[in-house]
Amino acid sequence: MYPMLTTAVKAARRAGSIINRAARDVDALSITRKRHNDFVTEVDKSAEQAIIEVLRRSYPDHAILAEESGSQGESEYTWIIDPLDGTTNFIHGFPQYAVSIALRHKNVLTQAVVYDPAKNELFTASRGHGAFLNDRRIRVSRRVHMRDALVGTGFPFRDFSGLDEYLAMFREVTSKTAGVRRAGAAALDLAYVAAGRLDGFWETGL
Repeated sequence: MYPMLTTAVKAARRAGSIINRAARDVDALSITRKRHNDFVTEVDKSAEQAIIEVLRRSYPDHAILAEESGSQGESEYTWIIDPLDGTTNFIHGFPQYAVSIALRHKNVLTQAVVYDPAKNELFTASRGHGAFLNDRRIRVSRRVHMRDALVGTGFPFRDFSGLDEYLAMFREVTSKTAGVRRAGAAALDLAYVAAGRLDGFWETGL
């Protein structure tokens, strides 16, 4: 595993430990509404800070682009962080959420980690070297017909101006596939496509 990916994995697992501890008593958390149907908890902030600390320890000159704290520094290397994708799931005790960390080098994504702390599933990828789930190589589905496909989606949850257009898409896809699933954590949905668990995924305005 590449040193930078190894560091990202360490950071994701550190964040996952914070999330798992907090998941034992979700009702005790402080929750803030950023905007309609968009929440942030103290866990998001603590997990993000833990990720940044791990990354900074190894790469103090790298830039950071994080969900809660925004942009920090300038560099040809930028770490892109979502400490808890699926916060709404998390605060309801629905175990479908993940830590998402990527590294961009000169505008090209080179390393990525999506970690599901509830299931202890670690998805990793290095550009040009494939993707893995807990060190096992993964591949996309071989299904080629929509009628056989299980497709993931994300519902509009902040901006409802395109809801009618989305519902038309949903109707069309539902009628022509084996099924549609909406689990609520896009990073995991995309990782599931990479692992062949879903045959495709779509969401508007993601």
